[in-house]
Amino acid sequence: MGSFDSFSDFLSMGGYAEYVWSAYAFFALVLVFNIWQPMLARKKYFKQQLKREQVQAERAQAQQNNEEYGNGSAT
Repeated sequence: MGSFDSFSDFLSMGGYAEYVWSAYAFFALVLVFNIWQPMLARKKYFKQQLKREQVQAERAQAQQNNEEYGNGSAT
């Protein structure tokens, strides 16, 4: 472990453990957030796309029904 005599010296970081380990913890949180946030955004995007496709299909079905109804009443 380099210049440390024991593992407990390594963990104490020469008296700066509070700052060193909090920096590592902050880095880990940022790293997790940078991985997790795009996954959530992707999931939200696909849900929105599915909803749009469903609305378009409903509109197309309604338009087709209106055209059939219009052609049926004309004869």
